Amino acid sequence: MFKRLSTVALLSLSLLAEAALAAPVGVVTIQAGPALLMRENDKLASVEGVALQAGDIVELPANAQLLRMEFSDGASLLLAPGSRVLLSPKTTGERGGARAYLLAGWAKVTTPAGVNFKLLSPTADLQGANARVVMGLTPGMTQVFAENGDWQWSRTGAAATKLKSGDFATLKSGGKAVEIGGRPTPEFIKALPRAFMDALPSRYAMFQGKTVTPKNLGPITYDDAQAWIDAEPTLRRAEVQRWRELAQDSAFRQSLIVDLNKHPEWEPILFPGSAAVKASMPKAPASKAY
Repeated sequence: MFKRLSTVALLSLSLLAEAALAAPVGVVTIQAGPALLMRENDKLASVEGVALQAGDIVELPANAQLLRMEFSDGASLLLAPGSRVLLSPKTTGERGGARAYLLAGWAKVTTPAGVNFKLLSPTADLQGANARVVMGLTPGMTQVFAENGDWQWSRTGAAATKLKSGDFATLKSGGKAVEIGGRPTPEFIKALPRAFMDALPSRYAMFQGKTVTPKNLGPITYDDAQAWIDAEPTLRRAEVQRWRELAQDSAFRQSLIVDLNKHPEWEPILFPGSAAVKASMPKAPASKAY
């Protein structure tokens, strides 16, 4: 009897743990045009009202218009066509605790008073509260407009740059310093998605208590995941675990092998004996200087 109760208790704890892991982190409250949602091993068709989970990837194709996700604390993230975002990335250290990672495209963050938001990207890690900010990852340049409030732009190996309301900052590809200007350039304003100029009211309450099931579009392919698998080292290493089950598929695995130089951290996973073989090989004697 005791063993049976223990088994039931353990099962209950396991189910509670799974429920906690699957707890929603946000909701899609506005969507115009198609959007792809990648969750675990599946591709899903995003729709308004779908609850978002930690680890979800949201991508908008070029023929989309916009997508906005809102969070329970009043913060929101607005995306434009061509944007790719990962929610709750598994980064650690100074980059830990981020709400989202913008791999490509445009994003606008809005936060109410007292609510902090950290948005990561390959070139700019932004953090602010009670503020609005726009980030655009365009070819050869990262552009940030601190529309309201104070933001901090951090980069690995460089001192943080503080942005105040109205600041427009850019970082050119390969550049070492963030350049701050007094106002956005005409080119930035022209490229800015139209929806980013509007003040959109919250729609979060409309979807509370509702369950929206997105349509399953099939398993994730290597082409779907490649941009994330080959992302910057910090991100791709932190996210390796999510792709390991898909790597059991022969086509997916073969593509990983072909592109191994782009993601070398996969070598001990794809060839688990190779690291041990290399470690057991005798080291060449050090050359003598004469």
